[in-house]
Order: sequence, then structure tokens, then C-alpha cells
Amino acid sequence: MKEKKSSYFTATWKMLVAVIIGGIAGGVSVVIYELMKKGIDAGIRTINGTIQQYIFPVLIIIAVVTVVVGEYSLYRLKNVYKEMKDADEDRFYELDYEEEKWGAWTSGVNLVSQVACIIILSFGYSLKYIESGKSRYFLFACIIFILCYFYDIYLSVRYVKAIQAAHPEKKGDPTSSKFTEQWVESCDEAEKEIIYKSAYKTYIVLNKVIPLLLLLTLIANMFLNTGILAVLVVAVIYLVTGMTYIRSCMVSKAKKLG
Repeated sequence: MKEKKSSYFTATWKMLVAVIIGGIAGGVSVVIYELMKKGIDAGIRTINGTIQQYIFPVLIIIAVVTVVVGEYSLYRLKNVYKEMKDADEDRFYELDYEEEKWGAWTSGVNLVSQVACIIILSFGYSLKYIESGKSRYFLFACIIFILCYFYDIYLSVRYVKAIQAAHPEKKGDPTSSKFTEQWVESCDEAEKEIIYKSAYKTYIVLNKVIPLLLLLTLIANMFLNTGILAVLVVAVIYLVTGMTYIRSCMVSKAKKLG
């Protein structure tokens, strides 16, 4: 009982401290912003304008790097699979790590490419910019974005097919909406444990990151008039993430009891 009271007291104390620190930080931020408002606004406009000028070439660079790194990673992964066929036990364990490494590289470049393309394109993705007359290459930038996005999908499919060629027990159609479920079902218990632990780790990280993003979007909306949409999007993601986890726990518990 004492431990419960102590934990409640600690939690309350931490919340009060957080509120006080947040209030002080907010007040200081307002003062700093008011003092530096013109400079901050000018800096944001300069950064935005500079990036808008280079949207097209930057997207080309991202696309080229994506293709080069993606193809190289997939090439190395396929070589690992070839070597695995005749490898002894010690070498096999080394190659097992190599498989994981080059698989991570392939997946990583895919993800980074998509996010980078979206961020860069978003600087010019507005009617105000398009109608300003400064967007003569924006259409070409959109084409590069689409091509790069389709390449990312193509790379993902080839990556899955390469794994399935080396491990025929792995099932699932990468173009299917049920691919994740099919893939997990074909994994052994050790692989499932890794997947579940990684998924839970992701959930924990999101639970820490999303509230911070929510706070940042609120502050940005207050000072920079970024709009309420960004706040709503982050809030919905927070809600969906939490409710999905809660529902999953309930369903799993019901299956055990049933």
C-alpha cells in the first residue's frame, strides 16, 4: 500500500514539475519570439525560398542515390544468399549477420528515400507556390518523385522475392494487403519473437516521440501559424497507435481465455 502511495506521489510530483517547466519554457519562448519575430520570419522565408529553388535537382539526387544504394544493397544480399549454399557452420553464422545487415540497408534506403522525397516536395506543394510563377520545374519534380516512389515499391518487391528465393518457407505476396500477416505466419517461433519484440520497441518509442511532436506542432501553430491540420494529424496518429495496442491486448487475452 505504501509503495502504491509512493508511486502516486512520485507521478504527481513529476507531472507538477513538468507543468511548471513547460509553463516557464512557454513564457520564455513567447518573449524570445516577440523579440526576434522579424528575424525568425525572415529566416524561415529564406530557407523555404532556397529549398524551393532546388526541389527538382535535390529530388534527382535523392532518386539517383536511392537507385545506386538500393541496387548495391540488393546485389550484396543476393551474393550472401549464393555463398550461404556452400558455407560451413562458422561462415554461415557470419553470413547470417551479413544477410541481416544488407537487408536492413535495402529496407533503410527505401524508407529514407520515401521520407526525403516527401519532405523536399512538400516545400513546393502549395497552390501559392505553383501560381507564383517560380515553379517552372515543379512538374518535373513531381514526375521524379513518382518515379522514385515506384522504384521504392519495385525494390521492396524484389527484396521480398530475393528472401523467398533463398528461404522457400517464407510465404506472402508482397503486393497483397495481407502480406504482413502471411509473412509472420510463415516465420518460425524465434523469428516471430524478434518481430514482436521489435514491434513493441517501436510502440514504446512512438509513445515517447508522438507527444513531443504534438507539443511541437502546437507551438508551431501558435507562433508560425502552421495550421491546425498538423496538430490533428499527429493527434490522430497518437490515438490510433494507442487504441490499436489496447485492442490488440484485449483480442490476445480473449483468445487465450477462449
